[in-house]
Amino acid sequence: MRIDLFCQVVDNYGDIGVCWRLARQLSRSIPVRLFVDDLQAFSRIEKAIDPKQSPQRVAHTVIHHWSDAEQAQPAPIVIEAFGCDLPERYLHHMPQHTQLWLNVEYLSAESWVEDLHLMPSPQANGISKYFFFPGFTEKTGGLLAPMEGLEIEKGVRAAEDVDSISTVESVVGLSIPTDHKVAFIFPYPNAPLETLYEVLAQQVQPWTVLLAATAPEPVLSPEQRTRLSIHRLPFIQQADFDALLDAADLNIIRGEDSFVRAIWAAKPFIWQPYIQDEDTHLEKLRAWLARTPFDAATKQLIMDWSTSQLRTEQLQQALQGLNGWQQQCQAYARELAAHYDLVTQLIAFCSQKCQKAVK
Repeated sequence: MRIDLFCQVVDNYGDIGVCWRLARQLSRSIPVRLFVDDLQAFSRIEKAIDPKQSPQRVAHTVIHHWSDAEQAQPAPIVIEAFGCDLPERYLHHMPQHTQLWLNVEYLSAESWVEDLHLMPSPQANGISKYFFFPGFTEKTGGLLAPMEGLEIEKGVRAAEDVDSISTVESVVGLSIPTDHKVAFIFPYPNAPLETLYEVLAQQVQPWTVLLAATAPEPVLSPEQRTRLSIHRLPFIQQADFDALLDAADLNIIRGEDSFVRAIWAAKPFIWQPYIQDEDTHLEKLRAWLARTPFDAATKQLIMDWSTSQLRTEQLQQALQGLNGWQQQCQAYARELAAHYDLVTQLIAFCSQKCQKAVK
């Protein structure tokens, strides 16, 4: 088997973040060509990428600029990420070379995903395209597992195995007092950060806040500036981003790529989904929360973060029970790790379909 994986960088590097994880894991056992329309964006999350070179080989994966696909012979297996439109010339030549075409879709916990997972859709070039849906149940494609370099037992790193302070210092070069807790914040602009800063500043144990490069500038009172240590990070590599998720005591994250990775970090986290018209994103959030083993207070906290209804006393209680919150996150990660991961299921499906095509 050989795979061509196509990715268009649409918004905030999440698309290429997911595709790079997918490509790296697939290429451990199957040759993969990754076609990307924005190598400059790609190079911001992976330092080994040369944005001016195509093709190039990184981590056993051959990287191409999108335009190379116009002259490329299609692979036996073609994967388009998130419904990106493949180049016309490539589409035209697929019937002579391609046995299986898949669309790896966006992650959702909604029930309709189970019905559409692995359903074929006949296309104009005569090949059926199969929809492959990541998800949280055994009737979906599962989740992308953590990348290499983690100590995992049943899918979850033991929290005590990570020295938070030394990890943060090695990744971002900051000297953090040993008595501080660490919050890693990668929010959307409308997140209730003022409430978060207010509550963190009230804690008995001091907090260091690591702000992602895209986070809004914090608005703090003089007292909060005295109580909180806030550092804005430069744009960091995907591997460093993952290390901070593992090290932080609290993660505030958004989108899809960081969402899945925060789950595997097994640390207390709040997820804010990508904002959509008519509050469709809130339906997705409710569907996911309904499938978690979190207690009612934790579910309400995460929901209220995205609906601008978060209360200071609500977050105060959550931070006072931080250990219990972490135990819930660890249990959830173990539960999900018991399912087959996305790459395992994807390879199995490809093998099955390609064997039938040969026969």
